[in-house]
Amino acid sequence: MMKQLLIFGKFIGHLLMGGGMFAALLLFGGSLNMLVHWAGPIIGDETFFDLMRNVEKFILYADVVFTVWWTVYSTYKAIKEMHHE
Repeated sequence: MMKQLLIFGKFIGHLLMGGGMFAALLLFGGSLNMLVHWAGPIIGDETFFDLMRNVEKFILYADVVFTVWWTVYSTYKAIKEMHHE
């Protein structure tokens, strides 16, 4: 029973770490968005806005894909450890 609680604790910790990384990447993407809005009038180029909008979307989608992968990997790892128990 103690081994199962340890595995569960590692699983929860792994998920929390993934959530923290998701939040950090989301904060980076949001900061990039704010920077583009502030620098936009100075640069004044529509292609710059389009490029940065695509970069922001890429960061967001990559963040979501990474979080889903992290969750699936954490679950697989915990199930594998429980199975070997």
